Amino acid sequence: MERAVRAELRALQTSVQADGAAALAVSLAEQIDRARGAVAAAAAAAQLRMLLADLNEAANRRPKVTKLDDIRARQRKEGRSASAS
Repeated sequence: MERAVRAELRALQTSVQADGAAALAVSLAEQIDRARGAVAAAAAAAQLRMLLADLNEAANRRPKVTKLDDIRARQRKEGRSASAS
């Protein structure tokens, strides 16, 4: 379960170091992997499902940055640096 959650977080471009909710999702997945009883696993799975839905929604609200956006930003920065000299 942990590997699947980490893969989904990568697809959402969400880092466990930068986002506490992402770290919690990985922790819940680890709990599911280690759970000895069905009740404990089901409780963690319910929390994980809600958390991943929230992370997915947050990722959809973030503006998408493309490589072209990065190139344009770098060109603007270089243009400002050249004109300042």
